[in-house]
Amino acid sequence: MPNRTIYLPDDLDEISRRIGLNLSQLTQKAIQEFVADHRDEVLEARVDAASARSAALGLDWPTGGLARERGEAGER
Repeated sequence: MPNRTIYLPDDLDEISRRIGLNLSQLTQKAIQEFVADHRDEVLEARVDAASARSAALGLDWPTGGLARERGEAGER
């Protein structure tokens, strides 16, 4: 599992330590809730990232393949 660093103001760090918060679990839950509430934005970001990776790799996706296959199958 990747390790990420987060920064807290001194007062929040002190509070979290005193009450024994598991910051990893708390952060994971917050991210999961955010993703659930912002599905469209998350999907758009994933598509953008995949497109950027494809462009960086020089991949060229063929166009018209699905339309041609549907035409051959007699679909509209």
